[in-house]
Amino acid sequence: MANTSSSSTIRAHIDVQLFHYIVKIGIGTFKTKPPYKEYYLDIDTGSSLIWIQCDGCTKCFKQTPNPFPKEKSSSFHPILRENKHVLYQCKYEDGDNTNGILARETFYLRSNTGGLEKLENIQFGCGVHNEMQYGDYKNNKIAGMIGLGWDDISFVKQLGLKSKGKFSYCLPVVSSGKTPSTFLRFGDDIAHKKNSKSTPLYRREKKSPYYVQLLGISINKTRLNISPEVFAFKNNKRSGCVIDSGTHYSRIVTHAFDILKLELEKYFSKFKGLKKIKGNLGLEICYQRSKPEGFNNLPDITFHLQGSEANFVMKAEAAFEVVGRFIPIRLREYFCLAIIRDNVESIIGAYQQTNHMIIHDTKNKKLVFYPEDCSKNS
Repeated sequence: MANTSSSSTIRAHIDVQLFHYIVKIGIGTFKTKPPYKEYYLDIDTGSSLIWIQCDGCTKCFKQTPNPFPKEKSSSFHPILRENKHVLYQCKYEDGDNTNGILARETFYLRSNTGGLEKLENIQFGCGVHNEMQYGDYKNNKIAGMIGLGWDDISFVKQLGLKSKGKFSYCLPVVSSGKTPSTFLRFGDDIAHKKNSKSTPLYRREKKSPYYVQLLGISINKTRLNISPEVFAFKNNKRSGCVIDSGTHYSRIVTHAFDILKLELEKYFSKFKGLKKIKGNLGLEICYQRSKPEGFNNLPDITFHLQGSEANFVMKAEAAFEVVGRFIPIRLREYFCLAIIRDNVESIIGAYQQTNHMIIHDTKNKKLVFYPEDCSKNS
């Protein structure tokens, strides 16, 4: 195993399970080679807790390999208060939840030199009652979650000087069929490009998610008539806009979504061979085509964010889903806008973040982004 050194930086290879972006991390200290066990954790910027399903769980989801054998790890230390385990509860927006005990453990990540970095005394949750959708997936390999939110317990904050409060990721398009060669990076491992844009990051009501100020939406180069006030954060109604790797499809507040829907219907009315249909993806705006065209003739969608030219441009591959289906024996193609309406707040989800380098700079409170081919070494 390589020694840790001040010149090396840590990173984790990003993989994909269905629509979850995941990283493999070594955890624990065992009398084996290697001396740790490897698990995949779901990348979530909308929460801060790091947790993993533990051996002895009373409510478990199916996973491969088996849950973390905490009793066999010599570096596993439960956090105690007055000689009692400190418990945690974490409930997610979709209703999934995990409960268990807080502990400290040794984590291992790869370094940019190809060696291993040993990270001691990382606080995490040892999940013993876990109601998560992961177990519904065939051959599920997700064992828990790596929270990267604002709180001090998040992975980026616990890394301290190693992260310098910064992390980046480049999410590959899931349907590309390519094996991702991209990383969750921290600190000095992050490169900035000249064509990068930035927008302020906000924290609201001491919660974990990262908020940005969404000001408007365009279809191709045409700005829609939506007041920025629609997206503004209001304490009594919440609203605002979150950027979240743990949400799949983006969400837009209803008033703005209705305008986007109307303008897209006008846009597609100019094309022949399109028929409005109800797709089976849970998406609202769908059209069947008379002939397959893939992502051709589909518009870019732009989210206009606060800041000088902070335009987050989503190419068709990040704005739409294109699906083939047999009706009844002929293959017909349909496409859907990969954005859904929401009554509470707007969210820039993982699907829309694909093929962008996304850098969270928590110390300077800014989000930096630029277009990137995430199938490459990003």
